[in-house]
Amino acid sequence: MAGYSRLLSTISKKIVKPFTPTPPTQRIHKLSLLDQCMGNFYMPLVLFYPKHQLEQGPKQLSKLLENSFSKAMTYHHPWAGSLRDNATILCDDTGAEFFEVEVNCPMAQVVHRPDLTFPPGLSWRNVPPADAGGRLSVAQFSHFDCGGIAISVCLSHKVGDARSAFFFLKDWAALTRQYPNGKLVCPSYYVQDSLMPSRPDGPLDFPVVVEPNTQESVEFEKRFFLSESKIRALKALVASDPSSVVQNPTTTEVASALVYKCAATAGANLSNGNDSSSQLVLVSDLRKTIPPPIPSTSTIGNILTAFNTPIYNLGDLRLPKLVADIRRSKHELSTRDNFKENTWVLEMLEYANRINTGTEDDQSYRQKSSSHDVYRCSSICNMPFQDLDFGWGRPSRASMASAPFSNMFYLMNTHDQSRGIEVFVNLNQQQMSIFEQDKDFLQFATPVDDVHEDEEKYCREAF
Repeated sequence: MAGYSRLLSTISKKIVKPFTPTPPTQRIHKLSLLDQCMGNFYMPLVLFYPKHQLEQGPKQLSKLLENSFSKAMTYHHPWAGSLRDNATILCDDTGAEFFEVEVNCPMAQVVHRPDLTFPPGLSWRNVPPADAGGRLSVAQFSHFDCGGIAISVCLSHKVGDARSAFFFLKDWAALTRQYPNGKLVCPSYYVQDSLMPSRPDGPLDFPVVVEPNTQESVEFEKRFFLSESKIRALKALVASDPSSVVQNPTTTEVASALVYKCAATAGANLSNGNDSSSQLVLVSDLRKTIPPPIPSTSTIGNILTAFNTPIYNLGDLRLPKLVADIRRSKHELSTRDNFKENTWVLEMLEYANRINTGTEDDQSYRQKSSSHDVYRCSSICNMPFQDLDFGWGRPSRASMASAPFSNMFYLMNTHDQSRGIEVFVNLNQQQMSIFEQDKDFLQFATPVDDVHEDEEKYCREAF
């Protein structure tokens, strides 16, 4: 990131307020129990659009996006508000920051870096959290010297999850296409605490999923590409194993199992076999199980839970077993009421209660919890960020910033959904150096900086 700072020129920084003031009846946004558990870190997302798709220049596009962003804030007033405490957002139309930045390099120089997936100048590392004087949302319009542009946002996880961020971008894109007279026919719905109210003894005083300490963490992210043909081969390998009990594994199941297996193996190699046990935790979207009459198609909030595999020793890390355990845990998740018995919330409340009652302090609890390595996976493959059209067509690439946590990886569709998926892997540098040379992994995955010839040809044509 630092190497790119000299290429940046900030043209403007503005506070954009909602186009229409928030009605008095909607000025208090009560956070659900899951929102309360969530720390106020950011979800940074970016969309790249090449020059040949654009009919207007940077000055006109910047003004258009600023105005439509203001209209989007009208429908998404919590992201334009201020965090009053851990359970309440005051929708006081404080507004969001809007940057216009000139990047003095070609777009491809940013897009194709394996360890930099976000326009320089706007990432979760550079945006102060709302409880430290920052905003709940920040947007940036970047234009490159090649004529291409990027639209990026940092949205607070306190307000919603990744699908919430998608709904926000979708609405912003629709209002941009229809500007100045556009209106949303079916605006997004903020569930607040209607699904998961605070505990009987009151809301949580502090988040349980805390912000990362950037001074202590040294994460290293790289991106890898799994083509459609490689995914098919991976599925066939898992299904054909004599020990396999899953004959029709999904893309998320096999990809997350592969990345976890190789990352955990790399971690075990670093520890020389000592304390090499590990576990995979996966995030699950609960919108399809929302009880009526709440709409599930455009609900905003942290509407998710987590499920995990057993704890494995190094010798247990076999793909068929991992896929079977993921499938089994996912099935168990579907058999219970995840709003009344949200596994993730229950675990976080247990942690919070231990700290509050003085049963043990934060450090001792974390030491106990770190008796094995935990790897987390979140898939956003079913969220069509690649289809977001602001009026000049689909983006040539949609991407994310590096994860704010170590041992984390994301799965995301590539620019063309038929071409496979992109995997964002976040490990410490020593572990990454082993992971990226794993032959089992490289049998199916290609580093983004070493793409196939047809992918290179596509990128040259697009940018």
